[in-house]
Amino acid sequence: MKKFLLFALAVVILLSAGTPLIAAENLTASGHPQYPPIMWKEKNNIVGVGPELVNLLFKDLKVTVKTPYKGGWDKVQEEAKQGKIDVLVGIYMTEERKKYFEYSNPFAKDPVVIFVAKGKAFKYAKWDDLAGKKGTTTVGDSFGQAFDKFITEKLTVTRSAKVEENFAKLTGGQADYFIYAMYSGLFESERLGIADKVEFLPVNASVENFYIGISKKSPYVKYLPQINKKLDELIMNGTVDKLIDKYSDQYRKTVLIQKKKGSPAKVK
Repeated sequence: MKKFLLFALAVVILLSAGTPLIAAENLTASGHPQYPPIMWKEKNNIVGVGPELVNLLFKDLKVTVKTPYKGGWDKVQEEAKQGKIDVLVGIYMTEERKKYFEYSNPFAKDPVVIFVAKGKAFKYAKWDDLAGKKGTTTVGDSFGQAFDKFITEKLTVTRSAKVEENFAKLTGGQADYFIYAMYSGLFESERLGIADKVEFLPVNASVENFYIGISKKSPYVKYLPQINKKLDELIMNGTVDKLIDKYSDQYRKTVLIQKKKGSPAKVK
């Protein structure tokens, strides 16, 4: 009885002092480990435009956002489908993914291109021009509903877990082309020290939008209307554009630092 009275007294003191008894909410967000400047792995976290944007979107809702690295993109998506990850900081929209995620309004456009080895460019004006050639791309990536369907039904495309593995296929002659996001591919080729060994064909394969994806199993899905309202404000006032510039510069600096130290990730 004495212990109970002491506990009750402590509760009264905390309430009278205005101290909350419930800890602040914690949200887990993650994303693709190799998609700069929107998102990439740095130490044990995912950083970039997407993570900072999610932090800004949930700040007014008094929700603390953590953005840990959770593995490859296919694993991250699977954990988000199960509700183990609340938010994906950047994702393209497909009908299959809409079964598992609620999407925010779009916040950035992302051109998808066809990378080839330097000097190995071929005539390309439409998807059919890729038929009969050997392609590669990354595990878990989508490039839009229509192009995904065309890849599955009409093309010969293998998938590797890491960007460097796909670029190695190009420079080593095991693949004729690599399907990937233009900006991310350029950043990564610079990081790998092969910017002078690869190029991309001038016609885009597709142009996709980046969205914030919230797992339908997450309790934070209820905040989508507030998130969209805030997101539109951040787009209109130029914040999103500033974040893209900020993290583009940050990634370039990261690349320079790695080069000075001698980056272990090399494609020959």
